[in-house]
Amino acid sequence: MKKIFVILLGLLYLCSASVAEQAVKLPIDLSGGAAYSIKYNKDIQVYEDPTIRVERERVGSKKFGCTYYYAKITIADPSQLRTLPANNKDFTSNTKVSAVKMAKRVNAVVAINGDFPGAFQGNVTNSFVLRQGKVYRGTVEPSLDILLIDEAGDFHIIPAGEEQSSMDLTVIDGKKVINAFQFGPALIMDGQPQPDETLLDRKHSPTHADPHQLNQRMCIAQIDTLTYLVVCCAHYGATLPTMRDIILEIAPECKTAYTLDGGNSTQMIFLGQRINNINADGAKDRNICDIIYFASAYQGE
Repeated sequence: MKKIFVILLGLLYLCSASVAEQAVKLPIDLSGGAAYSIKYNKDIQVYEDPTIRVERERVGSKKFGCTYYYAKITIADPSQLRTLPANNKDFTSNTKVSAVKMAKRVNAVVAINGDFPGAFQGNVTNSFVLRQGKVYRGTVEPSLDILLIDEAGDFHIIPAGEEQSSMDLTVIDGKKVINAFQFGPALIMDGQPQPDETLLDRKHSPTHADPHQLNQRMCIAQIDTLTYLVVCCAHYGATLPTMRDIILEIAPECKTAYTLDGGNSTQMIFLGQRINNINADGAKDRNICDIIYFASAYQGE
């Protein structure tokens, strides 16, 4: 019996070692992830390999008065959470292409629109832009919350305020920041849902967020270590408090949730196919400046 137990432990070790060998860290640059062999099919709800698991869902909700789409993602290494600009060079250009095209370029298992860093109007022009470990715009817009994603894949919110200008936003809690976004606002911070009065206060929620309006919206959230959620709403849209509540409905344990660009820029891509609002009037893909995506690092057969 003892001999059998030892053999089983050995097999378990070899299996674990084999999986670990497959989880190769991706370079922190503008290159993409590992190719996946599976082709998109509308009936496929889950993609999984030894380095990533994505589970997606579409929900028509009477409770929230809208249809929303989400994907839960678990990755083996923080480098699998990545960003890409439309021109494949820098994140402050106004070059725009479709999210589908960008997602296919880098073998994204799931991708979403980003925060429109190449904006040429409004206060987003001064937003802080740090992507794939490189600062592309060092200014900040103190009226906007900042989302920092560190080298461990953990999310941190820097609330709107003048103190942002004096902070080193390239390091947080002793860890290097790999990606940063300034659009917002944050819906959940340190596990605490932001109250309605905060989200609906235009001094906190920027004009471009239209907090009271029923709009299409895109959010990214961290549920746990290397576990994330992306969620967007379609017709008839949602207010900011409703988006917060949708996220909590999906993942009550959510630690951090942050709002990205919305409206017709709201696009969720799974295995190279747009999956949100595909049957809606006027659902033609809008060209955008950037995507956030999750890639496989599987170096198997």
